[in-house]
Amino acid sequence: MSITKRFVIQLCAIALPILLFVGCALYWQLESGLSSMTADLHSQTLASAANELDSRLDIQQRELSEFADSDPLVRPHLLAHYHREGLQLLTINHYGELHWLLPDLSYVDATRQGLIDELQKRLNITSFQHAKSGLIEIEGNYWGLTVLPQSTRESRGLAMLFLLSEPVMQSFSHGSSLISNLRIIPTASTGSQVHLAVTSFQGKPLSMVGDFQNWQSAQKSQLLFLVLGSFGAALGLLLLISLTHMHRQLVAPSQRMLAYLSKHRQDSDWRQPIKLDNKGATAAIAQVINELSSAASESYRFHRSALSTISDAVIMVDDLGRITQLSPVAQLLLERDDTDVTGHYLTDIMPGTSGAQLDAILVSMLNGGPLNEEGRIQLASSQKAKMVDFSIRRVESDSGCIGAVVTLKDITSSEVLKLELRRKSQRDSVSGLFNRQSFDHQLAQMNHDEGQHAICFLDLARFKLINDSCGNDAGDRMLKDVSDAMLRSIKKSDFLARIGGDEFGLILNHTTAQDAARQLKTLMDKVRGITLYWDSGSYNVGIHIGVAFHRGNGNPKEILKDAELACEVAKTKGDSQIHFFDAMDQDLAHQRNAPAWAMKINEAILNDNLVLFFQPIEQVAGTATRKRMEILLRIQEENGSILAPGQFIEAAERFNLMPAVDRVVIRKAFEWLARHPELWPYQVISINLSGTTLSSDGLVDYVDDLTKSLSVPTECVCFEVTETAAIANENRALDMLHSLRKRGFAFALDDFGSGFASYGYLRQLPVDYVKIDGCFVRNLATNAKDYAIVKSIHDVCRVIGIETVAEFVEDQDTLDQLKAIGVTYAQGYGIGRPKDLETYEPDLSMLKQVDMA
Repeated sequence: MSITKRFVIQLCAIALPILLFVGCALYWQLESGLSSMTADLHSQTLASAANELDSRLDIQQRELSEFADSDPLVRPHLLAHYHREGLQLLTINHYGELHWLLPDLSYVDATRQGLIDELQKRLNITSFQHAKSGLIEIEGNYWGLTVLPQSTRESRGLAMLFLLSEPVMQSFSHGSSLISNLRIIPTASTGSQVHLAVTSFQGKPLSMVGDFQNWQSAQKSQLLFLVLGSFGAALGLLLLISLTHMHRQLVAPSQRMLAYLSKHRQDSDWRQPIKLDNKGATAAIAQVINELSSAASESYRFHRSALSTISDAVIMVDDLGRITQLSPVAQLLLERDDTDVTGHYLTDIMPGTSGAQLDAILVSMLNGGPLNEEGRIQLASSQKAKMVDFSIRRVESDSGCIGAVVTLKDITSSEVLKLELRRKSQRDSVSGLFNRQSFDHQLAQMNHDEGQHAICFLDLARFKLINDSCGNDAGDRMLKDVSDAMLRSIKKSDFLARIGGDEFGLILNHTTAQDAARQLKTLMDKVRGITLYWDSGSYNVGIHIGVAFHRGNGNPKEILKDAELACEVAKTKGDSQIHFFDAMDQDLAHQRNAPAWAMKINEAILNDNLVLFFQPIEQVAGTATRKRMEILLRIQEENGSILAPGQFIEAAERFNLMPAVDRVVIRKAFEWLARHPELWPYQVISINLSGTTLSSDGLVDYVDDLTKSLSVPTECVCFEVTETAAIANENRALDMLHSLRKRGFAFALDDFGSGFASYGYLRQLPVDYVKIDGCFVRNLATNAKDYAIVKSIHDVCRVIGIETVAEFVEDQDTLDQLKAIGVTYAQGYGIGRPKDLETYEPDLSMLKQVDMA
């Protein structure tokens, strides 16, 4: 059968169903369009009626507002007008009772009474809180209801009703011929009817529906058949013209082109481009074939060039797993030529088991297995074995699998490099030991390791002397000698690493405390026995060791911290000492918890959770007129509990947080004074400053800024500095004390007698008060030596002109002794316990006495 006949038959087979489908679709579209147009017209008509209803409700609301605002003399005329218009007015009193508002000569008949009884059930006072309009169903009839709140002696609100009778509903359609019998029904009962929601005053949602006039079906059918007939005639004529033109422009040229391509396939090389010369409608097709042929020829050349430049070995196989082509790199890797292996399997050209392994994977993939496969093989060669990564990808066409591409990558050199880099990344370059990263990894492996293991922290003594005196080369030499000595002292199952400059970590696996002590003593002796001779000098080092035990139930990294704390204790014992961590040691426990406390302090500063307390200071002797108290610091936790300073001050000093803490205390204390100006003539507060605050910059400027911004008088503030801090930072402390004293602030020397100060410092330091340390005051009543010391301090201060304050006064006997000595002030639990500063209440009677004086 010729191509022309085949084309005509196929065209008819396709065209007839298409024509039938298009005709049906056109009929359906017209029918749907007419129906949609009718539905839209109905909806618009119904929407217009609903808008009229809404307008009627709006007008009713305005009339009700006008009635409410009208003069009482005019209201009877308005009621008569509303009655003629079919509008009913009601009022509700303050007891929730509804009453009719009727024009003169009108009365409440049975109908009105039934209506108001029904409304009484539906409406109450709360219904009249806001102006509202809507429809309401009463005894089968729908009414338009508008309520308006009113606040008078007789009424809480007004309501207006009108009945949605059939004439009223019909008036909303403006006499439209498309709609009749407008009515209101519940929305749930509308079903498939065209409806439009209207405002419901209360209860179920309501909608407006109506009966619509449809077009005559005969007229619509006549119109549809006329349109379809015209379409069929035009389509038939167009089809005839198209067939004739298609044969001349497409079918005949295609037959000539097919004959040329068949001949070219038989006697031409497909690697060379095809050149078709044609005219007519197939000219563009011929051009595309020519371009595709040229692109295929160029692609073949690029393909050959790409295989030559790819650094990986590429092997192409057909759908049976036979080799079709090798890239140049593959030829070098396999030591085979391309022409020698074509048609062979990988097993035939790859020595050892690697070829059989790859062939097995190829068979699985070419028979419907996975699309990709990757892995690693060891490839034997004439020189040495090679590590090779392989990647196999199946190639598919529309007809199915046509082969696969095998990529081989020689990774021998990179794997050797990785092993070397891994070794270097785990080792310290100076000592040859494991580094900190490896030690941390080893600790992590111990999380689930049962048994008892000693985790040790080792720190060399006098190593810095070698580095500073002889240089880093000498230090590196000593580190290497020490590392070798320690390695000779431990077992193969133990783990030793350099984790810092002169710090080492050691894990003694499965050991007891006695065995660990014995082994570490041997290690220590070997390290101490090392002597470094350098530049005509000899040097040796000591070693401090802290030990903590991991028994399978703790975090190894936390145990390492315990060992580090134990090492710090070992340093305090002398040269080359060992200390075992004891969880019951309170000093070690505080040091261990110090970082957590530091974080908690920092959070308290950021979240403003630092709270000020006060402790009163009572005058024992003298004629001072001001009350005194010391400002104390606390931290308030999220649960509301208060933390005493003994739990966090040490951590704040260790991590240099005290300057920030002191500034917060100063700010809060100044703000408290600023809020209580009535206390300025009678009150002095004492604020503690730490040693690190004394040595920090900017404190004087900070105090100046607060004083200016809050307008706090300087005579109300006394700063307390400890004896030890003042002497340790003598020069900076003197400068700061003199600067603040010039501004009117007072100063007290705290904890006097507990440190290393002498009476000579009292002449140098510009202080106004000396607070005698509580260690001399606590047993003053029973200890003659303490009595003599306190009296001596007081006598010296009295001569110099400095007032004294005794701390830790806890009973009346001690207070009596202080009075006998003549100490100016007393402070302690016997005077008053610390309380929240916000609860401070001054002694008003004392203030009055001061005012009178």
